[in-house]
Amino acid sequence: MTTVFEGRSFADAAAFDGLDCADATFTDCTFEGLSLHGTNFAGAEFVNCRVLRTRFASCDFNEARFRKCLFFDSEAKAGTTFAFCEMRTAEMTDCNFADAVFDRCDLYAVEGKGCSFRGAKFKGSRFDKALSRKVTLTKAQFARCNFSFADFTGVSLRTCELTECKFAETLFWDADLSDAVLKGSTIDRAEWDRARLRNADLRGASIAGLNLSVITDYAGMKISFSQSHELLREIGIDVDPD
Repeated sequence: MTTVFEGRSFADAAAFDGLDCADATFTDCTFEGLSLHGTNFAGAEFVNCRVLRTRFASCDFNEARFRKCLFFDSEAKAGTTFAFCEMRTAEMTDCNFADAVFDRCDLYAVEGKGCSFRGAKFKGSRFDKALSRKVTLTKAQFARCNFSFADFTGVSLRTCELTECKFAETLFWDADLSDAVLKGSTIDRAEWDRARLRNADLRGASIAGLNLSVITDYAGMKISFSQSHELLREIGIDVDPD
């Protein structure tokens, strides 16, 4: 039997002691000032919920679904923290994860649509899973999401789809975007030091400030003809249209 919570306010972590929230439904609920450890939210659905000043540690959000939820406290200017959480195949739609911290989380096959991750930090988080000692599969899909000022330092986004997203002043230091798809995205003054863009697809993307001289590997990178002038200008080459 599915547990249903509607219009509930949770401000005491003790309310979750021993509670299995797998496959539960939370609608119009508020989570405020909580610190939850090891809670099982696998397969749970969160609709129009507010999650304020809350920290989830080692919680299971595998196959969870988030729709029209707020994870940012505008008064405190603070986001939600997910630390060591499992979030494989989680679905996020029209949510605000501004300033959220995803600290060493498992984000394999996560899907995000129309969400804000403005200022979010993905420290040590992974979008991959090991199929064997030599084979690792990376997977994630984001469409129309805002990653402005987000921090992907050292994160592997190989083969991930990041279409029609916004990356303004986003940190990609040491990040691996080999074979990633960024079609139609807006990339403005992002930081690319030591990043890898081998075989990445940037066709149709706005790539202001993309300086190839600081990128470790961009062999096979795909761009449209109109983008070539912008790239060459960034490395000091003037292009004569004639």
